Amino acid sequence: MKRFSSRTLLAAATLQAFALMACGDDGSNNPSPDAAPPVDSGPSCTAVSVGATQSIVDATEDAILWSSPVTGIAGAAGDTLLNFEFYNGIETLATTISLTAGNQADYATCAACIRLLELNAAGDDIAKQYFQSGGTITLTEDPFTNQKMIGTMTDVTVVEVTIDAEYHSTLVPGGACLSLGTITLNADAVPTEWTCDKAAYNDGTTCNCACGAHDPDCDIMAAPVAGCTANQVCGDDDTCISTCNVLSSPPMGCTTGTCGFNTATQDICYTDATLVDPAALGAACATATPFLCGVTATVATGLCDNFEGDDKICRKACDANADCTGTEVCGAVVGMKGLCIAPPLNDTCETAQLITIGTPVQGKTGGAAGNYNMGLEGAACTGVSQAGGDVVYQVVLTANQTITVNVTNASAHFDPSVALLGPGAAATVCNAATVTCLKGADAGNAAANETFTFTATAAGTYFLIVDTFFRTQGGTFTLTVTSP
Repeated sequence: MKRFSSRTLLAAATLQAFALMACGDDGSNNPSPDAAPPVDSGPSCTAVSVGATQSIVDATEDAILWSSPVTGIAGAAGDTLLNFEFYNGIETLATTISLTAGNQADYATCAACIRLLELNAAGDDIAKQYFQSGGTITLTEDPFTNQKMIGTMTDVTVVEVTIDAEYHSTLVPGGACLSLGTITLNADAVPTEWTCDKAAYNDGTTCNCACGAHDPDCDIMAAPVAGCTANQVCGDDDTCISTCNVLSSPPMGCTTGTCGFNTATQDICYTDATLVDPAALGAACATATPFLCGVTATVATGLCDNFEGDDKICRKACDANADCTGTEVCGAVVGMKGLCIAPPLNDTCETAQLITIGTPVQGKTGGAAGNYNMGLEGAACTGVSQAGGDVVYQVVLTANQTITVNVTNASAHFDPSVALLGPGAAATVCNAATVTCLKGADAGNAAANETFTFTATAAGTYFLIVDTFFRTQGGTFTLTVTSP
């Protein structure tokens, strides 16, 4: 059975961003007996125009997809795309195939699938979709052999359908029918924008940069780069970007742009001025989406803290605690690279901050170690892993006392969780490899509130752990414990 994962679909003019196909097969080649196949709506179909450009979107050993722009659909809110989708191992493809016979009658089982997508005005969702209802497709070779789509589609019609969770296509009563006519298929896996040697495209080894189109080989970790100099890397926009070094002695700056962290092992020269804030080290960054700050001689010596402290303070860049001063530690952001921040005093149960019931306390996790994780992920606790930095508070309860715990006012990027352990001494309650969580909450996302209610069965000291799912993200919050 096919399985798909859809991401944002863009207009044909900006098609480079959309990736639609991920495929699997359960070994069944027979259409579901209860699937309702689309029917040919005959002469009532509206003729539309399919663009001649057939751009490859994705290709794996199991699935391959090309797409073309479509015009002429009355009332379409956004752009419209025609997908030519092929699935391996279902039936022979290098032949003439009826688009409505056997497996072809249902989207869940088709080997050669024609699907038309109307996008909404924002371009981020499908408003309507259509599936084949008539016509044939003739291919001169299997698309998977050389990743080419060569042949003809004849008298093709598509009708409006819904596609359920099992990918069966069902005709929409009274839905639209579109006529695509006859289409010449003449496309291969190498984008038309590609300017380098065709054999170099997706060769499985070398990232070919600055070739007019994205080389999938550039997605391979540590792939050698061709087309750039020894002091350059291939950037996300498929252009060669100069490297530099923020923390070398002396720092190695940029001829053009600002030097800043990029990956765990590489610094690059950023030419996007919107990423650079004028704040000096220790000052607050002012811009809405800052990243680099503390610039000296083209080197960003600091990072605007949207990470560990989540307070936009320009903090010194580091890749080890030795780069920081005083009690500060290097809070990792990319690999070991990060920013210097003072850790909280209540980083462990042994140093837990005592709180008074009914009195809110202001807390932060920036710079804290991830001491407590195993045992917090259970369904009775937070429900998910809590690998981030955590801080601890202690509260003294009497037997049968009921409390309500609230985490509020979380900073913009901080996704807090809260968990309760105890009662007992810190070493006994917290130092096991897997702690025992009595109650917890992690229902929201970034900046969300968390709450739970608990009734103590025994008197004693209990420990509240404020944590987070994200390993490199901290933040600020308010913790309040109330009791009737």
